[in-house]
Amino acid sequence: MALLSALLNCRNPNRLLLRKALSLLFLFLTFDNVFCFSAHDSYSLTRQKTHLISFTPTGFGFAPGGTANLTSLSFYIAGNTDTKWNAYFLLRRYDNEERYLEEYSLAEDNKLCMATDESRMDDTDVVLDMSDPTKWQTARTVTTTFTDESQGLYFLTFQRCEPKGEGDADAIHKLSLKFHHHFCNLSPDGQCNDHLSEGEQPLPTLYTCFGFAYTLSLFLWSYTIRKAKASESTSTLSRTIRKDIKVHHVHHVMTFLLVVKVMTVYCDALRWHYIRWTGSGEAWSVFFYFFSFLKGMMLFLVILLIGSGWSFVKPFLSDKEKKIVFIVLALQVFDNIAILALSGQTEGTGSYITWSQILHLIDLVCCAAVIFPIFWQIRRLEDAVAADELAEHSIRKLTLFKQFYQLVVAYIYFTRIIALLIATNLGYRHAWLQEFMSEGVTLMFYMLVGYKFRPIEKNPYLQVKGDSDDEDEGLNLEEFGLNEGDDEDEMSNPSTGPNAL
Repeated sequence: MALLSALLNCRNPNRLLLRKALSLLFLFLTFDNVFCFSAHDSYSLTRQKTHLISFTPTGFGFAPGGTANLTSLSFYIAGNTDTKWNAYFLLRRYDNEERYLEEYSLAEDNKLCMATDESRMDDTDVVLDMSDPTKWQTARTVTTTFTDESQGLYFLTFQRCEPKGEGDADAIHKLSLKFHHHFCNLSPDGQCNDHLSEGEQPLPTLYTCFGFAYTLSLFLWSYTIRKAKASESTSTLSRTIRKDIKVHHVHHVMTFLLVVKVMTVYCDALRWHYIRWTGSGEAWSVFFYFFSFLKGMMLFLVILLIGSGWSFVKPFLSDKEKKIVFIVLALQVFDNIAILALSGQTEGTGSYITWSQILHLIDLVCCAAVIFPIFWQIRRLEDAVAADELAEHSIRKLTLFKQFYQLVVAYIYFTRIIALLIATNLGYRHAWLQEFMSEGVTLMFYMLVGYKFRPIEKNPYLQVKGDSDDEDEGLNLEEFGLNEGDDEDEMSNPSTGPNAL
């Protein structure tokens, strides 16, 4: 409530922006009740126009002693009874995810039958043949245990080879099924009850450790805020001791972001823990997706507010900045709602893959959009420095915002691009390293931004000229701590005063 009160104390146009953001959040909470977080190893399709499905797009790593169970509970393909059918579930080993995607794309584009290609068939392939229509309504199962020779990264695919999916064949031969697969690896007690892939087994411990790291960061940040507020109160009450330390509204927003991040990481750790031992993390998935949604919203909001200079430099956002904020938050709401909706669909279907690609594109657009306010702020500071080369405060601010710009670009580039590229070259046993690198870089980003924009003495921020003269109306420099401790500088060098820019 304190955070909302601080934001609502801004100028009226910003209140409208906040109401829109809260309305979108309410929309998310409303839709959250209808989303279904089903177990990761059960699938149900009803009259789908598809002939090729990837059930495990990222694969599952089996260690020696691991077990795979494929069970078809109900299966039906629309069509004539005298049609020759060739349909199956195929569990096949690949060197890496890239190799699987190549074969999957070839089978989809060229209508190749993956399980009947004699040159590709291997002794380690696990096939559940569904070509006999008389057995479609009968529960069928196949189970295999992996050895030292057969261990590896496996991908589960469904394919209908005949009749071929050409022209309107997919529309005619619609697929309905209820399918269950159970994958497990040996746990330390020798039982096959570890439901995580070999490369995912360190994730519960990994996220727990990062949760402790973020909790420690939250305590340090809260201590810094309390210390700064105490100094601020001391300087207000005492006329002999003056300290240029100001806790701005954006500092409280950053505190809330850290709280949400801590909750997200802990929920993710619990989610992976329950998936590991029960095969499902439905309950904790609800909390994880909720806090993940808030975390994404708050992270982009903090970057936008710091980059635009809100609360530090000026108590308002320009019209261009408000538009960027609203667009980014709206896209984040849509992105998270669609991700939750997709979580209830079968992975690997055409619509799932298409929407996943669109959502990743939206995320990249949001990342690019948050760069603009920082760039505008840097441009204004460069103009100020060019107008007065002796403006020491402007140079300090320009350096700080350039460093912030570099941090944001590096963070986005690594977490959205570099981490994925590295992951494609990792062996399946080291898949957890992708999460380790992403979370490690994120923690470093949080710490560096918090360190550079913490409440400190001799704050380098000054008023920056806005996009229009109207923006300067009603600017209360004292409220934002921009005129404290600057009296002596104004006397000695007027160019560094609060109105120099």
